[in-house]
Amino acid sequence: MTYCLLLLSVVAVTAAVPVPRLLTRAKWPEREPVVALWVWQCLVATVLLCCLTALALGAAAVFGTVRAQLFAPAPPAVTAAYDLSHASPWTTVLTVLLAGGAAWTTAMLARELVEA
Repeated sequence: MTYCLLLLSVVAVTAAVPVPRLLTRAKWPEREPVVALWVWQCLVATVLLCCLTALALGAAAVFGTVRAQLFAPAPPAVTAAYDLSHASPWTTVLTVLLAGGAAWTTAMLARELVEA
């Protein structure tokens, strides 16, 4: 489980930090602004989906009530395949970091909406 969370976090950070920097330095977005906008939106979607998936799986591993709600419609074999019965300390740390990031992002979005 910890490896899955680390992999999702690495993909999110990679899509959030170096790829946009490369995109801003590239020459082709000036020639193809529609494609550049699509690439940018796909990067944002990738980061959000990775973070939300990692947060959901981490919370399911750490908290039994979240696991029960998240995997309620799933057959028991699916829950057994994810092996969410025990969480390592790293899983807890990653889940808390992701939850803090989600709270910060929500607060900043709310601030922007209030200012608008």
